[in-house]
Amino acid sequence: MTLKGWTLPQSPTGRSSLLPPPPWHYSGEIISADFTADPDQVAELLPPGMIPMGDGSGSFVFADWCSAADRDPRIRDDPAMGQYREAYCVLYGLFDDRKASRIPYIWVDSELSLVRGHVQGFPKKLGDIFMTRPVELGRGGVRKAVGSRFAAHVSALGRRLVTLGVTLEATVEKFYPPSVARPPLHTRLFPSVEGDEPSVYEFQRARIANFEIGTVFTGPATLEFGPSEYNEIDALGPVSVHKGYVHSMAFSVTGGSVQPVVPCP
Repeated sequence: MTLKGWTLPQSPTGRSSLLPPPPWHYSGEIISADFTADPDQVAELLPPGMIPMGDGSGSFVFADWCSAADRDPRIRDDPAMGQYREAYCVLYGLFDDRKASRIPYIWVDSELSLVRGHVQGFPKKLGDIFMTRPVELGRGGVRKAVGSRFAAHVSALGRRLVTLGVTLEATVEKFYPPSVARPPLHTRLFPSVEGDEPSVYEFQRARIANFEIGTVFTGPATLEFGPSEYNEIDALGPVSVHKGYVHSMAFSVTGGSVQPVVPCP
């Protein structure tokens, strides 16, 4: 009998496989903030061939996702499978003479998201992520409205890594925050068990469809990076913190394109 499954574990039916192939669909709530770090620190985190913007600009993003997959309805229908949170850093530069972004650090709280990220080239690690959840009724939470304050933080291995806050002061229609406006460049890296040379080492860029963004609430933000002997995001500072954003977002990943990583001479 042939074992089935797009990813491990494989089984006779394939139902145990953790991840089906794309397309994958995402709908979520975003809390983010722009920052400026030491340009040299930013440059050190970019891959070969990616040129830093030179101003040390970046963003930190928290996302509360609902996800689905055409090939496995369980992901949409079971919140334990398809719903998760993640927190990630975005840095900016140029690749192939086009504006691009890079995610050097990202934490998630779902095994499916972790594996789906590694397949695409996201450097995902596990973390504990908490975000302000907007409410429609009562006084038990905050509304997605001018005057509200949203907060988020991520910890890993008991260390608080990032703390973010945004006070909503205005709305912006048909506006893409920097972390949304520039397509990310990922590195698919799978080491070989036989030696130092990787079995897979390539850049990956996703094919995106059905992108939507809701009304963007914006205002002043606070952002702090904490130390950890297992994570290095505190090296980015940040030097200064700029605007923050709260908004809804949705898109589909229909696949991706790859090319070899060519080290700089």
